[in-house]
Amino acid sequence: MQRSFAFYNRTVLLTTATVCCLAFSTPAAMGQAGTGGEDPLAGVDIVKVEEDWSLDIANPEPAADCPQVVTVFGPADPSAGTHAILELNHGTLPDYGEGGMQLQAWYGDYLIGYHSQFAPAELNFAIEQVTYTTATRVRDGMLHLYVKNGSSLTWGPFGGWESMRISMSTWRTDLNDWDAQNSINHSRVAYGANRVNNFVRTAVRYYIADENGNSELYYTDDTDVYVHRLVEDEDAPDPVNE
Repeated sequence: MQRSFAFYNRTVLLTTATVCCLAFSTPAAMGQAGTGGEDPLAGVDIVKVEEDWSLDIANPEPAADCPQVVTVFGPADPSAGTHAILELNHGTLPDYGEGGMQLQAWYGDYLIGYHSQFAPAELNFAIEQVTYTTATRVRDGMLHLYVKNGSSLTWGPFGGWESMRISMSTWRTDLNDWDAQNSINHSRVAYGANRVNNFVRTAVRYYIADENGNSELYYTDDTDVYVHRLVEDEDAPDPVNE
């Protein structure tokens, strides 16, 4: 089965400021930037990672099915390992469909599964902000990839443990090799980039397991890292639902 067409076209629009931010996106670099050279994650086992995303829509065009946005996340390099793809304002499985959203899980080029929500409702509010959190979690031999805390004018609240989650067996017991750069490198505005003021990851949270096996927040990196940003973004009005 063919994967999302958006995955193969990975040209990311970056400003000079974005490139500077990317230099501090790995755990080791975060330590150098914020703790005098020490890795804040050294010596602990990470069992969950959450990434917060913000998408400022300028002027959508429902008749043209745009914009379309792809967020990639998960425990491994998407080029060959396990990862998830969140498609916003479209879905590509089993065939292309307009509007709504679709969460897909892949192992390299092998499709594991997918879930859809809200199709065919399309982005239709000018100056709208869409926010959501992607999460990667390991526990008891299972890997969970899910979307939570979604908010938008078009779709209202979205995501959640049951509605936008894909789980699978895993050999992993931790996420210590998780690379913050993978999400940035592979996420993008796939279509209608001129209709999106900015697409940015606003925070990454790292969790460890407490004595009962539940996740406990250990470290937060709140560096803004831009996937896409129009030059006009600095002069754009604030989103109406910010």
